[in-house]
Amino acid sequence: MNRLDFSIKLLRRVGYYLMLHWGKIDEVEEKTGFKDIVTNIDRKAQEVIVKEIREHFPHDNVLAEEGIFEKGDRLWIIDPIDGTINFVHGLPNFSISIAYVEKGDVKMGVVHAPALHETFYAEDSGGAYLNGEKIKVSKNPSLEKCVGSTGSYVDFTGKFIEKMEKRTRRVRILGSAALSAAYVGAGKIDFLVTWRINPWDIAAGFIIVKEAGGRITDFSGKEASIFSKNFVFSNGLVHEEVLKVVNEVVEEVKSGRK
Repeated sequence: MNRLDFSIKLLRRVGYYLMLHWGKIDEVEEKTGFKDIVTNIDRKAQEVIVKEIREHFPHDNVLAEEGIFEKGDRLWIIDPIDGTINFVHGLPNFSISIAYVEKGDVKMGVVHAPALHETFYAEDSGGAYLNGEKIKVSKNPSLEKCVGSTGSYVDFTGKFIEKMEKRTRRVRILGSAALSAAYVGAGKIDFLVTWRINPWDIAAGFIIVKEAGGRITDFSGKEASIFSKNFVFSNGLVHEEVLKVVNEVVEEVKSGRK
């Protein structure tokens, strides 16, 4: 069975299930704190995805946000709801993401945003697509013409936006790293900066940006892997400018300057 076709069909089915509960959640649980929450719907969605993978690809392993941390040369990486806070509050920027990795290399990834009717996907050496149409990163050559994105990271985000808002058109916080990365691939935004993030948040977006012609590094400017933790995704043309700002902020955070 083709893993990409399998994943697209599965995530669209799970997406339909999520839409039945979108903005209708009565109870949430805190994981590491009040900003880090999970719902029973996250867990049920993950159960469905993992069950299907186990059935169709029994020799593969699974790494999933809600408590499955297997390792192996053939690894599925899953985030059942990336953007749970948005999902709970009835905001449309949430997604389901799934990636397949062989020996550390991402071979396939899908990001499905059911409330937005957007399905992004890519396969190694096969290009990147949105709802069947091929996508490419933007051609914006300078920050002044860019819209960027980042997440909500204590100590980092405020400083980053303060510096970037003087150099870009806007910096957006979408609330879903997977969707934000996919938007870099589609040329909807020009760069994404993520700080201390998990592989299930970016594995699918990683290959989408790569196949769309983008550039992905860690904060040092070295080529990133899905386990790098800190990432800059970009169209490539503004990458060095973004890295410069990122590292200015990192130094301020380390030194404790305001």
